[in-house]
Amino acid sequence: MRFKTGIAMATMIVFATSCGDSSTKTDTADSLTVDNNKMPDPAPVTATVVVPEGIKTSFKTKYPTVTNETWSSYQPIDAFEWDWTGWPTIDSSDYMVRFNQDGSEYWAWYNDGEWIGTVSPVTDFAGLPAAVNKTIQSTFPGYTIVSVDKESDKNRTAYEVELEKGGDKAKALIAENGSVLKKKTSIDGEKTKEKMNPKDSL
Repeated sequence: MRFKTGIAMATMIVFATSCGDSSTKTDTADSLTVDNNKMPDPAPVTATVVVPEGIKTSFKTKYPTVTNETWSSYQPIDAFEWDWTGWPTIDSSDYMVRFNQDGSEYWAWYNDGEWIGTVSPVTDFAGLPAAVNKTIQSTFPGYTIVSVDKESDKNRTAYEVELEKGGDKAKALIAENGSVLKKKTSIDGEKTKEKMNPKDSL
């Protein structure tokens, strides 16, 4: 009986000691967690892009009154379809600048020191060129304009227009003179895509 009692007491001592260690570790872990929560968030890292002076000079000459000018390496944006523009393919070694002018937001791209083109959203649909509005009404009767982006380059200015009518959707690239350069539609689930003769835009 004494042997069994001794074993039982030893077991209780070991168990108590073990519980004490566990409690100490838990307290330590809890205190570390609290300390970590009190640590300040790391300062945000801001990437900077060194833009060649020639590009900056070209930009300032073309857009002398801009505000909120922000340069970065080329980044694709969802505002428009690059392959519709006919502009050259560019990559992260080229430059994009985002800026404001006359209350509107703009994006412009530069490749090998040369201006490629500029895009800006159009919010005043009624202010579109008369020829563009006429084409929209005749080509997409009953459709409602969802969004418009104005695209300008050295050769032309065009408008990328998104429209919808019920569940049907359409998108068109329309030159200032009203010529449809490109068009694609999704009507009753059937998708079509057309590319017009570039001479039509002249």
